Amino acid sequence: MTLLLTGDDVRALVTHEMAMAAARETVAAQRAGRVVAPPRLDVDLPSGFLRVMPAALDPYMGLKVMSLARGVGTRYLILVYAQASGELVAVLDADEVTRLRTAATTAVAGALLAPRGAERIGLVGSGFEAEGHVRAFAREWPLREVRVFSPSVERRDRFAARMSNELGVLVRPVATMAAAISDVPVAVLCTKSRTPVVDGAAFAPGTVVLSIGSTRPDLRELDEATLRRTAALLVDDARQVCLESGDVSSALECGALDASRIVGMHEWPGVDGRATAGRDLLTFKSVGTALQDLALATQLVDAASAAGGGRVLGELTRLKPFAAPPPEQLSALLEQGRQGH
Repeated sequence: MTLLLTGDDVRALVTHEMAMAAARETVAAQRAGRVVAPPRLDVDLPSGFLRVMPAALDPYMGLKVMSLARGVGTRYLILVYAQASGELVAVLDADEVTRLRTAATTAVAGALLAPRGAERIGLVGSGFEAEGHVRAFAREWPLREVRVFSPSVERRDRFAARMSNELGVLVRPVATMAAAISDVPVAVLCTKSRTPVVDGAAFAPGTVVLSIGSTRPDLRELDEATLRRTAALLVDDARQVCLESGDVSSALECGALDASRIVGMHEWPGVDGRATAGRDLLTFKSVGTALQDLALATQLVDAASAAGGGRVLGELTRLKPFAAPPPEQLSALLEQGRQGH
């Protein structure tokens, strides 16, 4: 039987704690070697693109499908299968899953790079992802102040008022990028820009920079100066980041960054001794992974099953059984034949 979870179902079931547990489980499973994460496939079209992201995280496997239509918007879908039976367990609208898993992953990265947390952060961006990240850090850290910059005065003012009221944290709009990032221990970048949104010279020494934009080769969020100053670049998936982040691929090509400074979250040894002369930043770059989606999706499926949530659709995918018996049964038959002779 297949369970359908709509966006409303997901919002009713999900909690911050669930999202954080899924993000931590993803890193732990990678560290333990319990995952399979093939490269994802992008189909570029004049009207947009289609992205397919497969993954396996025992006992489930599945994929996320993302469609982008230029001038229209983006849609997300997750399919969850049982590894043992191949059954399609669930279908999820993944819009909210994407926002929550992205913010939770950044919060886990923030804890690795800044174990003591921070009371003040700078934020560049005031959209969908920026909201999710401010909410996550307000829950995880003793946050008192957020300085937010985005090019639209109206958008950043509305964002600041809305999030201040919701979280009880001072979210203060500022007029320039430098005012947001130059005097904070942690800077969070949540944009979809095609050109860098920060000047690497503006960061104070020792700043932790958390960047979740530039998830395609044609996008840019970090400039070369930031990556030249980066002592270690923490990433959610090194292969995908190097292939798909325009920031990282261009920095590798021009020599602003070398591969020896790129470290996966599951391989991170700690921050001591990382900073060197001229390289005084610690930076996180995320492009998002199907493992992150699958980890949160399976928690939602378990929660829905326990609470009677979602809608049961029946058997959407008909089983085509093998003509031959399964391997264990075939072995038993062969053994019986040998004993008979």
